Amino acid sequence: MTSSQPDDDESEEKPKAPEPEDKATEDASEAPAAAFEQAEEATLAPKSSDIFMLARQQNFPVALKLLEAYPDLWQSTDEDGHSLLHWAALVGNKDFVLAGLGKGLQVDALANNKQTPLMWAVLRDHVPVARLLLDSQAAVGAKDSLGATSMMIAVQHRSYPSILLLMHRGSGIRDRLLADGDKNGCTAAHWAAYKGDLTALKLLHYFKADLQALDSAKMLPLHRAVCASQTSVVEFLVEQKSQPQARNHEGKSCIDIAAEKHDVNMQALLKRLEQKKADPFAGGKVEPEDVESGAKDKDKETKPKKDGMFKGLMQDKAAHKIFPTFWLVCVSLATFQYIMDIRQMSYEVAPTTAFLFELLVPMSLAVFSFVALGDPGKVPARPPGNSGVEELMKAFDSDAADTNPPDMNRLCTTTWVLKGLRTKYCVQTGACVEEFDHYCVWLNNTIGRGNHRQFVGLAIVEFLAQVMHLRLCLVMASTLVPYQGFTQFTWGVVTGYPLLTMIVLVHCITAPWVFMLTLHQARLVMMNLTTNEMMNMHRYEHFWVTRQVVPGHAHKSFQNPFHKGSAWANCLDFWWYRQRGHA
Repeated sequence: MTSSQPDDDESEEKPKAPEPEDKATEDASEAPAAAFEQAEEATLAPKSSDIFMLARQQNFPVALKLLEAYPDLWQSTDEDGHSLLHWAALVGNKDFVLAGLGKGLQVDALANNKQTPLMWAVLRDHVPVARLLLDSQAAVGAKDSLGATSMMIAVQHRSYPSILLLMHRGSGIRDRLLADGDKNGCTAAHWAAYKGDLTALKLLHYFKADLQALDSAKMLPLHRAVCASQTSVVEFLVEQKSQPQARNHEGKSCIDIAAEKHDVNMQALLKRLEQKKADPFAGGKVEPEDVESGAKDKDKETKPKKDGMFKGLMQDKAAHKIFPTFWLVCVSLATFQYIMDIRQMSYEVAPTTAFLFELLVPMSLAVFSFVALGDPGKVPARPPGNSGVEELMKAFDSDAADTNPPDMNRLCTTTWVLKGLRTKYCVQTGACVEEFDHYCVWLNNTIGRGNHRQFVGLAIVEFLAQVMHLRLCLVMASTLVPYQGFTQFTWGVVTGYPLLTMIVLVHCITAPWVFMLTLHQARLVMMNLTTNEMMNMHRYEHFWVTRQVVPGHAHKSFQNPFHKGSAWANCLDFWWYRQRGHA
């Protein structure tokens, strides 16, 4: 019999069976493989430079995915000390800026040159991003290493919406923002003058910036404008009581600076402005900058241009009365000649023509008086504090501006009204005019919504009156002087009836011009265009649409947004419905 084993034997540990050789080999290789994977993973981990490269390429979706996997990279900076917030602000990616602020990025992070993300946002005029940064308590008055503020940077880069946003958000420190100077003591007004940015300078003046401020070199904004040969800015600053005779720390006046630079245009302008100050009726006014035009820079010319006689008359408002006076004299002379020479016999030889002429002359005078003296459709100027500037500031500082930003070009920097697409500022009348067509020297008035129909009617009536009178003159000449050959007949009319001859010559010269004017206006009415739009349509973006011809190639083509569908509909709109200004 065999005895049973004791209970303690069951508790003893049994020896393990030897493992297979291949299994042992596999376990032996796991340690080096794991180490290799860790090394490879460390090698594939993105560097901060990779994230910044993606940001510069505006590939923010990929950058966000990498940052989610490696959140420590949010706090990294590039070689110049710029944070990811700087680059997102520069390219205007609001979502990335929002994500960065949510991850704890400093809203006023300073680069090596002490520039903040807000400065980079206004540099490219990214208003939604700038507004988001300001909502996160970004410092409006922060300065970089050169002493430049966000306001100065906005002025330097013509970022007008950003200027309005900064003024709106910094209303409590507005005076400080306008008075702050950089390391050279130059304020935002100095920079606007030096850059030749008349729009920015007018905006700064609207906010009551000091245009007489001196920088470290005791130079006014006027001095800076002269240094940069900015003629339109010089004209504006002198109008605002800046003194061309003021001297800088070297004792040089504006005229001295212009002479030192051999800038003959600027020297001539300054002398003309000095004469104008002494005699307000002398000299002419430099045309103001048109925000919409993108006008060519005239300041680089080396030779001063002398104004022609016609341009001189156009600049002298008192001389504008010459043209309507001349027209009235011609009408009076024609009427006098008709009454004295041919009226008695005209009803015998051409009664219908005589009747029409006597009907058209008073009609022409009545319409002429209405167009010349009536309101062309002026938009009343708006006072500071209750103007289009305040409306734009509120619009830019709203969420709606993200999807539908207001058009800064609609602001008139002279009358401070928000213009419609067809409302233009007229230099001659000094007002914005609805549905501006052109300025007529013969009427000494602007043609716009208030008198355009009457102007076209005047052209038609004037042409018909001239044709009637010309026919009467020719019929009466053939009646009064027997025809014995062209030369003898002409000589007989000239010697016997010199006034009639002069009237015929005037009609032959002016009637074709009036006829062409009538045709031109009729064509524009049928096309629903204005004279200004016909001449400057290349400047107005709303007349051009971009179409893709082939992949990668786009073509701009003309498209009239005011066209009503047909020439007949355009004519009805002009004469009856009066909706020409609605696109």
